[in-house]
Amino acid sequence: MFKNPSFLFDIVCTVVWLLLAVRYARKGFLAASVQLGGNVFSLVGARVFSGWAAAEVFQRFLAGSFRTQIAESISAGGVVDLTGIADKYAGFLPEGFRASIVETCERSISAVLSDNAVVLADAIVQKVLAPLLTPVISVVLFFVAFALLRMLVSMLVTVLGLVNRLPVIGTVNRWLGWVTGCVASTMDIYLMLCVVWAVIVITGGNLTVLNDTVMSGSLYYKAFNLFNPFL
Repeated sequence: MFKNPSFLFDIVCTVVWLLLAVRYARKGFLAASVQLGGNVFSLVGARVFSGWAAAEVFQRFLAGSFRTQIAESISAGGVVDLTGIADKYAGFLPEGFRASIVETCERSISAVLSDNAVVLADAIVQKVLAPLLTPVISVVLFFVAFALLRMLVSMLVTVLGLVNRLPVIGTVNRWLGWVTGCVASTMDIYLMLCVVWAVIVITGGNLTVLNDTVMSGSLYYKAFNLFNPFL
């Protein structure tokens, strides 16, 4: 049992949850409530922002370069190898994911095979590379945005923690903080599971102790997959 990575992962999650709950409880109800609300706002805000910004980043900063390179390759060789293109630009993603995107594109791209290299390259960029790389960009932007929003929330929480020093009100504030602390720590565990999921996806499940097969035995990971914000 103790040699099972998923079981050990659940133990670590439980210990971390307890430590975070105590930490939040000590801040008091008011500060912990703001922390919880701020975490939820940061999570939702980061998810909405990353979903929108990922497509913009791809189109503005990556699509043009990919289009030029692929058009030059087609003009030089005259052969369209969608699998090779997917491997070249998104080889770090799981093979099954790449194959499914390529298969879908192969069925829809036949209509433009007779067009010039630039038109064909654009179709490949939009139908193959965009579906492959946009989710990865979205995950990266999500964590960056979340970190920035959470930093702002933490500054406010630090100020509100001073309420604990008030007589009577401070005592009530500390006791109620335990309830909010438990919920707030759950949000932190949820974020940690987001990171674990992102690592598994980006590494293509090639890590020995961190892949879908190993983590399928984790109760925390199973619960997370029911509410995965990226799926």
